Amino acid sequence: MQSSTFLSNINIHKSWNPFLSDKIIGLLLEIEKSIYPEKSTPPSNLVLRFLEMDLHSIPIIILGQDPYPQKGVATGRAFEVNGLNSWHDKFRNVSLKNILRSIYKASTGKELKYSEILTKLNEGDRLPMHGDFQVLPPNQLFRFWSEKENILLLNTAFTCEIGKPNSHTKIWSPFTHALLQFIAKNNQNMIWFLWGNNAQNIVKDMAIPNKMETAHPMMCYQRDNDILFGKLNPFQATMHLVNWTGRKSVL
Repeated sequence: MQSSTFLSNINIHKSWNPFLSDKIIGLLLEIEKSIYPEKSTPPSNLVLRFLEMDLHSIPIIILGQDPYPQKGVATGRAFEVNGLNSWHDKFRNVSLKNILRSIYKASTGKELKYSEILTKLNEGDRLPMHGDFQVLPPNQLFRFWSEKENILLLNTAFTCEIGKPNSHTKIWSPFTHALLQFIAKNNQNMIWFLWGNNAQNIVKDMAIPNKMETAHPMMCYQRDNDILFGKLNPFQATMHLVNWTGRKSVL
């Protein structure tokens, strides 16, 4: 069978070999016929980069929706923003700001506005160093989660047309459904962070014993299922498993 372009430039971990059957390779080949790589994001070599991870060593999966539609921004990791080098850089991504706010609350027990957290932030070897809340800058934190803590940051659509969010969601749907079923069956100890309706609905028919459901971090309000103000802070609940700030760590 013809080899998939998405698989050609990655070092696939052996734990995924049972998943990559002829049927799955066939799905990937059909997907490749339906999209135009030069008009899509992220680049082909980053689309399925998660297959380089050891499935059996992953403690937590965080489900995103689809890649950022702006050219050069998506990295193949859910929620990571390419080109964002410091929390002090100006950016509009509300989800990312609320993720940091939630991590700050998990670490300190305090609820602060994003602007207030910046006054207390120490990004390690980066300047300015204003305070004693130590966290890796955004261009290192998500890589640290993935490569050092083995967190699976997975979008449920793996590409989109540049400038058109959700444009490839239906194209990827059969592959995604098969993938999530395989993950759920083969790593039953994994904790699933299900943020928002999209993530929760896509696995609603799957047997997942360990899951933490909250509203999407794009919206933070005073409600029970909120990632910041709610009863469950997924970062706080898993601090014994994961170093969410990356502090005292060097990449």
